[in-house]
Amino acid sequence: MKVTILNGNPDDQNIEFDHYLDRLAEVLIANQHQVTRLNLRIMDIHYCIGCFGCWVKTPGECRSADESQQVCRAVINSDFTLWASPLHMGFPSALLKKVMDKSIPLIHPYFVVDRGEAHHRARYPHYPRLGLLLEKEVDTDSDDLHIVADIFSRTTLNMKSRLDFVRLTEQPVEVLAAAIATQPRQAAKSDEHLASIQGVQITPPNRLTVFNGSPRGRKGNTPIMLERFADGFTSIGGRAYELYHLNRLKEADRFQQAFAEAEGVLLGFPLYTDAMPGLVKAFIETLARFRGRAGNPPIGFLVQSGFPEAAHSRHVEKYLEKLANRLGSPYLGTIVKGGGEGTRIMPENMTHDLFQTLYQLGRTFSETGRFDLILLRQLAKPERYRAYLAPFFKVFLKTPQATWYWDTQLKRNGAFERRFAKPYSE
Repeated sequence: MKVTILNGNPDDQNIEFDHYLDRLAEVLIANQHQVTRLNLRIMDIHYCIGCFGCWVKTPGECRSADESQQVCRAVINSDFTLWASPLHMGFPSALLKKVMDKSIPLIHPYFVVDRGEAHHRARYPHYPRLGLLLEKEVDTDSDDLHIVADIFSRTTLNMKSRLDFVRLTEQPVEVLAAAIATQPRQAAKSDEHLASIQGVQITPPNRLTVFNGSPRGRKGNTPIMLERFADGFTSIGGRAYELYHLNRLKEADRFQQAFAEAEGVLLGFPLYTDAMPGLVKAFIETLARFRGRAGNPPIGFLVQSGFPEAAHSRHVEKYLEKLANRLGSPYLGTIVKGGGEGTRIMPENMTHDLFQTLYQLGRTFSETGRFDLILLRQLAKPERYRAYLAPFFKVFLKTPQATWYWDTQLKRNGAFERRFAKPYSE
């Protein structure tokens, strides 16, 4: 069996984690398995910038001249891939998340109906089984492990595979090696139905600090939504906001200072491989210094995705609520919006209701100090499609209208005939 191990340990001083993977590889090789081990921290891999070039310009391949192509080739040609990482702020490392974001060339932008939901279409006929190895933090609890397992189960569903297990480095390597070699009867499952989580009510701040986590920066769909909320917030006299773009990686110190001085925080990002983009996770890790600090600002979130249903983002919402608790920041709630891809180019008649609702949500927060639950639910529609609509959705996804957005870009770039390319096949 071909096994690929992705070592997402960012700290070369954490030698125990690396040694654990050394011993695991030795046991697997001794049992006649072929092992490819990639130490991600010494590889030249850039953050995904959300250009979708791997879907519309060079189908199946990232256009960035980095070593993410080596990772994709190893993963798609393996029988089993192990994601391995210490937990940082309750989630696997930004290093591993960065690499996971660069795996989207392995699937299509086109949707199919899978388990009653919209998911990406497979690009390859075979995908590896997947597992997750974690090293606990001092404050890791069972909720943290459940949340991470939940999100990664969703990720494997979109990667046309299954999450066989979530294991800890506390277990002997022989136990992990046996789990890799033996396919379980049932994959790890995510919670199927999650509801919007009601945040707390606070005294409304006079100033709102807004962080845009779109890898596209100002050109993303996320800042448009954040600004509509902020416009509503500042429609009450005496209110102000400041907007920071997290894709400006060299300004990390400035972002930390802004958080430290904030009266209230709103962090928004697009859904990337069923969680936050790697650069947002990197920002979250910098906030570790504020854990336990008295007076941390209240924090709310906005998560938007290209999936039509809001349900895809509910799993990361659970993490965000726990993140606020970890920081000791009052949790204001999470604005969830599906169908967000293309918002920046949509005509006004298609965005009017969205923008008005975001504006009203910002205004009511400015007035009451709470994210209005009715408005949150209104923005989230459809939360999920009724089961009886799945057959109709399947038919629609086979029509030219369903693929128009991507096909238009492929044709414009002269890549339409190569849209089903499988560049990493061996």
